[in-house]
Amino acid sequence: MRQIAMAVLIGLAVIFPAAAQEVVVALTDSTPNFSMRQPDGSTTGINVELAALLCSRIGLHCRYQPMPLAALVAQIRDGHAQIGFGNLIKTPERAQTMLFSQPYWRSTSVFIGRRDLAGTSMTKLVQGRKVAVQEGSRQAKWLHDNFGADFTPVTKPTISEVIAALKNNHADLALAPMMTVQPFLITPSGAEFGFVSDPIDAGWPVHIVIAKNRPDLQAKIDEALEEVTRDGSLGRIVRAYVPFDIF
Repeated sequence: MRQIAMAVLIGLAVIFPAAAQEVVVALTDSTPNFSMRQPDGSTTGINVELAALLCSRIGLHCRYQPMPLAALVAQIRDGHAQIGFGNLIKTPERAQTMLFSQPYWRSTSVFIGRRDLAGTSMTKLVQGRKVAVQEGSRQAKWLHDNFGADFTPVTKPTISEVIAALKNNHADLALAPMMTVQPFLITPSGAEFGFVSDPIDAGWPVHIVIAKNRPDLQAKIDEALEEVTRDGSLGRIVRAYVPFDIF
């Protein structure tokens, strides 16, 4: 797995000529495969590398700020950050306060739990159980819309904390994108856990988000995304972390 030094991400910037436009790029700070702090002080992940690549292709002077998902949404909504990589799904509510790039991957979500729960119908699986889910996520909204008060939510600010709640028996289940829990499931501590339901969806398109007052950035990001998809750069980034395509 490749690593990008934390100095590139925290408090510093990708350096371009003085005339380059400076923007704040918000990234989630604890999302396996996409944006993770490492013990050596580096940050790694698909979104980390994609953000740096797009800033380079567009010619932006980018200052990176890792943060929890809920904070990322607020920073983009309030205009304190101009670009956000939070694996966000477009919803009517979010579309009122931010702009969305073209999709760059599809997120399929599933319940994770101890393997003996596999084969249980989804209704029986969820009812009466504690379910860990990321605060402010599309998965949290889906749970609320579909199960109401039939379960106990265990809401956490990051995917890593969602996984920890499951591992430490603070939750019976977790609902999360398959891509973000795959690294945990292939570790020794994840051996007794697995995917215990069918996917809850056919794959939600995932977007980069942009401040509402920056349609100019939206157009540039879409153009750069098309370019890095066409020339294979995005595929090479993805395959450095997972052995399959996510499109």
